[in-house]
Amino acid sequence: MVRPVVALLLVTVSLIAACTPQAGTLATGHTNLVGSFTEQVPISNHPNHVLVGHLIDATRDGTRVRALIIHQRRDGVHRLLMWEAWSYGIELPFSNTILSSDGCYQRQCGDWPVGMIFLPEAAMEIGAEQGVQARLLGRDGAIDIQVPASLFQSLPQNPAHAAP
Repeated sequence: MVRPVVALLLVTVSLIAACTPQAGTLATGHTNLVGSFTEQVPISNHPNHVLVGHLIDATRDGTRVRALIIHQRRDGVHRLLMWEAWSYGIELPFSNTILSSDGCYQRQCGDWPVGMIFLPEAAMEIGAEQGVQARLLGRDGAIDIQVPASLFQSLPQNPAHAAP
């Protein structure tokens, strides 16, 4: 289960990162949040739903979280509700806790949040070598996603873990 502090950390970084067209880093003294994020790229070729994703590497008070943040483009098709993520028979740690957001901020609406897949160190290493393929499952059936290795390779180093 995701602790509330970690969930807040992820939501904050993912929302900030979702607003930017390119990779970057973030450090806020007020919240003790430090992290990095990639650009958003298409991760599904589903005929009815356009899914995009970006990676985050966030740290707050010594707690480090890395995740793939998944959004759905607003394209006139109903909003997806996904509950699980699987890759080659292994259930991935998936959270759709960000579903309470409607994707709008100050009357500007972007993508609908779908959820996030938490990525341990080993998954980050595999992702950087060969990318990640997974299947999301939920109310609307199954949707396959493919995250290219280049996205993992483009994740800037988290300033909290940079060598001195």
